[in-house]
Amino acid sequence: MNVIFLDFDGVLNTIHYDSMEDIERRIKILGDICKEYDAKVVIEASMKDAIDEETGYIYSDWVRGIFDLFVKYGIDCIGRTPNVEKKQSNDSYIPMWKEDEIRLYLYRHPEIDHYCVIDDDDTINMLKWERSDLDKVRHHLVTTKYYSDNPEEEGLLECHKKEVGKMLKKDNEIKRLIVKRDRIKR
Repeated sequence: MNVIFLDFDGVLNTIHYDSMEDIERRIKILGDICKEYDAKVVIEASMKDAIDEETGYIYSDWVRGIFDLFVKYGIDCIGRTPNVEKKQSNDSYIPMWKEDEIRLYLYRHPEIDHYCVIDDDDTINMLKWERSDLDKVRHHLVTTKYYSDNPEEEGLLECHKKEVGKMLKKDNEIKRLIVKRDRIKR
């Protein structure tokens, strides 16, 4: 199975283009990608919290509008990455980074053969932490722009289709680790 881990901000909506018409234009491109590469979508955006993990109920009208467009363009969304917290030594919890949530999802779903992450790479976080929260999946990342001096360069574009196709040809390295682990257990 081919899976695209999808961010919303910087991919579907951008600093200059955030109307539902703009978002629909990008979702149409995503639909073309999913159809061409037989891919399904997993949400890794912060707005995933508007989707109940157990029931799938969507609490946000804006996110519901995105899912309505997914249906319109034949995009099969199969879930969202989990929210995971990591306990620190002082008994406080910190959220795990996107890369860890993606890798955990891959670990829990060994049926995923190939994957791609489409994200604007959270450059604000990168500046704050001096590294991206997608470093561990960088070799599967197609980077879009949330902001550009040229607004026509923002978000998911036609030119990203081939990049996504290249990423979806790469093997899921987590699946290899699971298979290796299972062989060792026997």
